[in-house]
Amino acid sequence: MSNEFSILVADRNRHVREFLQRELTAEGYLVWMAKDGGEVLTNIAAEHCPDLLILDLEIPFAGRLSLLEEIRKHNHLLPIVIHTFLTDYAGHPDMEGAEAFIEKSGNMDQLKNVVRDVLRNKYPLRFAGAAEENLQGRGVRSNS
Repeated sequence: MSNEFSILVADRNRHVREFLQRELTAEGYLVWMAKDGGEVLTNIAAEHCPDLLILDLEIPFAGRLSLLEEIRKHNHLLPIVIHTFLTDYAGHPDMEGAEAFIEKSGNMDQLKNVVRDVLRNKYPLRFAGAAEENLQGRGVRSNS
């Protein structure tokens, strides 16, 4: 798929990272993984930055600033979906830059819908191209 979206999944738990990778790959996304804040920053500073970051707020990070501040300093346009157990962060000022806040509940459909909506809103032309290509790949002809 030429319009394939890449997603960086950053979670402290290897099992969660692997589960999200399997589920999102099955949806047609290219999924990278990061286990700590250093890996997140390395991935977003790379030549091919991901299109979306799914971030667990409890991921280890030893920087001077918060990880969200560091991410915004490196790439202020990167859409971020906060995916965490901690509802205490829902109204926190650090969350203002995130496109969505999803509490970890095991509801994969909810996360997939949010990811799709964020990508559609952030990259409308590219998303439309990916949807068209996906339909053609399934043998469905679009009327547009």
